[in-house]
Amino acid sequence: MAAHAVFITHRTKEGQRPLAEEVWRRIMQPAITANPDHLAYVYTLPEDEPNVIRAFQLYRTADAAAAFLRTPEYLEYADTVGEHLDGPPGVVSAPAAWVKPG
Repeated sequence: MAAHAVFITHRTKEGQRPLAEEVWRRIMQPAITANPDHLAYVYTLPEDEPNVIRAFQLYRTADAAAAFLRTPEYLEYADTVGEHLDGPPGVVSAPAAWVKPG
């Protein structure tokens, strides 16, 4: 499998995580659900970090991950959610060495 993994950490401005989450649910959740190149997506709200959002994404390929960043939905999301974030997201990506079948 040539899957590509992406790990993202967003830090929100104090108390604005619910607003950032609302933007994600409104714009990104439908786009991700409709994207056949997203093999897996996990969106987390750590209880011990009230101003942090972490996401894990698994794409079919690195090219598919890069292409998603150019979609109108992602561009709208990035433009809209920015007012709630305390800086750019931390992003780490790499080819997936192994993925549990299923």
